[in-house]
Amino acid sequence: MVSSVTNSGIENQLDNLLRAFVKEKLELIMREELENFLKVERPNEPNCKNGYYQRSLDTRYGKIENLMVPRDRRGMFHTQLFEPYQRRDGWLETAIIKMYQ
Repeated sequence: MVSSVTNSGIENQLDNLLRAFVKEKLELIMREELENFLKVERPNEPNCKNGYYQRSLDTRYGKIENLMVPRDRRGMFHTQLFEPYQRRDGWLETAIIKMYQ
């Protein structure tokens, strides 16, 4: 019985680490998307970063809470990772795997 509690604790820690890793990488990708949007896609339009908003996203790795999604001052930027009101992932896992290959 002690080993099952220990295994369960380790599994929870691994799950938490995996979710933290996925959250970190998603936030990095979105920050880079915003940079590209402002500097490459629309360099001549007066626009700038405008902080972040929080949201949650259900993934196959578990629910990612407090995901920091960047935004621009004019409200024109939308990440390509998920739709504006999407709360569950679709092709997210495939995109992450392809980016790291």
